[in-house]
Amino acid sequence: MSKHASPNAVLGEPLTLESGLDALQSSPEFGGPVESLDGHECNDHFAQIYETREEKFSAAIPFVRHGLDRGERIAYVVDQSTEADVKATMRDSGIDVDAAIASGALVFYTVQDTYLRNRTFVPDEMIQFYADATAEANEEYEALRLVAEMSWIEADETPYEQVIEYESKINDLFDNENVLAICQYDRELFAPQVIRDIVRTHPHLIYDGAACHNFYYTPPEELLGADQPAREVDRMLETLRERTEAKTTLQHREQFLQDLYDITASTDWSFETKLEQLLTLGCEWFDFDFASVNRVEPASDWLEIEYVSGDHDEFEPGTEFSLSQMYSRAAVEMKAATSVSNPAEEELDDLPVFEDFGIHGYMGTYIPIDGGTDRTLSFIPDKSRSVSVTEEDRMYLELMGRWLGYELNRHQREQFLRECYELTSDPNLGFETKLEQLLTIGRDRLGLDAAGLTYLPSWDGEFLTEYAVGYGDESGETWTNPSEGCFCRRAIAEDEPVGMADVRGTDWEDDPVHQEHGLTSYLGTKVTSGSTPYGTLWVGSTDPRDREFSETERTFLELIGQWVSYELERREHNESQRVLYDITSDPDLETAAKLDRLLELGCDHLDLPIGLLVSERGNALEIQQLHGTHPDLATGTTPPTATAQYCRRVIETSEPASVTDAGAVEWITDADDVGLETCVGVPVVVGGQSCGTLCFGDTSPRRTEFTEAEHAFLDLMGQCVSYELGQQRRERALEESNERLEQFAYAASHDLQEPLRMVTSYLQLLETRYGDTFDEDGEEFLAFAVDGAERMRTMIDALLEYSRVETRGDPFEPVELDTVLDDVLEDLQIQIEETNAEITSHQLPRIEGDADQLRQVLQNLLSNAITYSGDESPRIDIDAERRGQEWVISVHDDGIGIDPADQDRIFTVFDRLHSREEYDGTGIGLALCQRIVERHGGEIWVESEPGEGSTFSLALPAL
Repeated sequence: MSKHASPNAVLGEPLTLESGLDALQSSPEFGGPVESLDGHECNDHFAQIYETREEKFSAAIPFVRHGLDRGERIAYVVDQSTEADVKATMRDSGIDVDAAIASGALVFYTVQDTYLRNRTFVPDEMIQFYADATAEANEEYEALRLVAEMSWIEADETPYEQVIEYESKINDLFDNENVLAICQYDRELFAPQVIRDIVRTHPHLIYDGAACHNFYYTPPEELLGADQPAREVDRMLETLRERTEAKTTLQHREQFLQDLYDITASTDWSFETKLEQLLTLGCEWFDFDFASVNRVEPASDWLEIEYVSGDHDEFEPGTEFSLSQMYSRAAVEMKAATSVSNPAEEELDDLPVFEDFGIHGYMGTYIPIDGGTDRTLSFIPDKSRSVSVTEEDRMYLELMGRWLGYELNRHQREQFLRECYELTSDPNLGFETKLEQLLTIGRDRLGLDAAGLTYLPSWDGEFLTEYAVGYGDESGETWTNPSEGCFCRRAIAEDEPVGMADVRGTDWEDDPVHQEHGLTSYLGTKVTSGSTPYGTLWVGSTDPRDREFSETERTFLELIGQWVSYELERREHNESQRVLYDITSDPDLETAAKLDRLLELGCDHLDLPIGLLVSERGNALEIQQLHGTHPDLATGTTPPTATAQYCRRVIETSEPASVTDAGAVEWITDADDVGLETCVGVPVVVGGQSCGTLCFGDTSPRRTEFTEAEHAFLDLMGQCVSYELGQQRRERALEESNERLEQFAYAASHDLQEPLRMVTSYLQLLETRYGDTFDEDGEEFLAFAVDGAERMRTMIDALLEYSRVETRGDPFEPVELDTVLDDVLEDLQIQIEETNAEITSHQLPRIEGDADQLRQVLQNLLSNAITYSGDESPRIDIDAERRGQEWVISVHDDGIGIDPADQDRIFTVFDRLHSREEYDGTGIGLALCQRIVERHGGEIWVESEPGEGSTFSLALPAL
């Protein structure tokens, strides 16, 4: 009959206690230490003492799983637990209980089926039961594995002496059969003296998450025999001696480790001093006379003495040897600690180190160095003296070698980083020179033949080797097309370096890069320009590498790749800035053409196919300009819901925003109407108000977030677009203003001045000739007529002044607005004192303009603020705020305010909100302010509510 076997089973391998230890050691459920047998003779029988349900199953579950995997039968005796509880726990741990039961690999027994078959415990009957179960299991399965709950002993009140007798017999059975058992004892259930006897009679215990060899084990036959006292005395004395030896050995180890720590952890000693102390410590502890650190290159069969401790006739720093003639070759070949105690027996007596130098012993270890020359740490005795090396000595030697390797690798890393920093920060070297030297450093650092930078114009296309050292065509004309998952194409798709020390025998071997160019070892990392993949930075060789690439080596290459990525992004950023300047400064381009080219530039720089300028039109959004194609996007239309939500958020917050997956963003509520999955944009600000969005996007989600440099460039583009739209608005306003000006100037110079002079002249003549004949009413009527004519003259003069803002203004020059404000306050001093006005001001900027006209503006605004203050004394505050390329100067008052419906009227010539009986004036002052501000390339507006004061703001270009 063929035996049942799991795919993991090792057929024919006997079941021993070590198998049970392996089950516990490899299990995630059993988290504690597992002590090996270390030569101790133990029967195939564990005793588990537990205090909680979790402890009990932490051993039982991995024990059962391990047995099923090996193709064994599991017999589980339940008592304190129920069969259903055990099955549920097994299922929760991933064991296929139903399949195991169906196949017969897992069987359950009760105490009544086993230990208490006849309602009482009979040891011989139980031994026979297990003998029969073992024989039956061994016919079909690899072995029998038992788990038995022993709580029945307490309930049955079986004398424990009888149990000890049974233990002696069952141990004999287990020693001779292919069977392994765990007997489980609940510590809370049994009396302390019973637990004590359980401990004494089981050679291997499981307790509190640990599996340990039992220091207190006493064979049952000795525990119950007549000579038990004498044997117990022998064990006690032997135990005392063993404990003393163990304690002394432990103290010896601790002293060495403490000395090693004191040396390596010192902050006051240099590396050379630490190394000298370390070599001296090794000679003392290992009883050797001479120690050295050696540089080795196996490929060239070379060894050079680097550091020494002690005196030796043949070995001095700088002395070179053939590695194959030295004992160190064994450490290099094994890449571990090794020793030589008897050269003749070990067939090493033909080496020159033995024949010529007379060295009869050696202990050494291998120290790999990432990207540098490997080392060996060696200890040798005086001539002709043999040595004895223990496993403990080798362990100590490996500890010393690890520290030395760490320090040498750290020095190597620091030197590499220092070289890279000095190179990349040199302002006298260009990008290509720096890149060539970095590639050379990387190639030499990793001990390979070649290095290069490849560029990938399109994902499905070929890679172009732009720069290379030591491989291929260094002029940059080598094109390669690696397969998926190999070489550069895999490196550019991963977020970490990709390497293969030897492609032979792997799926990389069929790659065209290996087939056509012979590249056999390779390490590459992704290079980007901003968030856009650019290509790969790689090192490689046509020869296989003798070891895998380490994490340190991968980090080195990644650091070089990050610098190259930064330089590529900076170079592209500078070029994009130059193009941006060329577009915005071109006087021959209309605004629409500039915007289209700016959108095209943004798409190219961000590697996104669609650019949009979205503007507010009342309460709706409208695509003002579009670059690229999309089925749901067109100039003059409203963008799809999700894209509109994105644009609305940018406008309302006046903050840039980026979305790399619109469907996953909480505030985008309609994922079915996304439009653009990727969006990045900035607000467009005109007249101090956010009124649109400049954004770029893609119909697919983006894998990476946008970089700070990309955000900075986009912010610069947003400022340029804002300026262009503001300039366009100002030009339109100027055109309209000029048209009004022409009308006003014509009326003032022709239609109004001449009739007014005639009226005034005749009124004066009438007063001169007939003034004495007028009664009181006539004199009053004549006074009204003269006053009206005078007001008309004043209005015409103001209108002329309005019309001459452009033609009669002074040339622009730097103007300190603080000085202008001081002059205005001096002119208004009488009005300020009469009204008890309180005026506060903050520091105002220095701008380019006409000082006299700007003085008119501030004086008019302050005079109005005082005049329209209401019944209370005026409270006025003047401040300034920088917004992008503009200064916004604001005059705040707490006067009577202005109804929002009337706020546009106040800037209209002669349009008054109050009667002359309420407030005197011509009705042209604010229109004149607007005209002057427009001449300065700015805007003026008011924010106000009736009874809550007013804030007049004017935006002027920053100097």
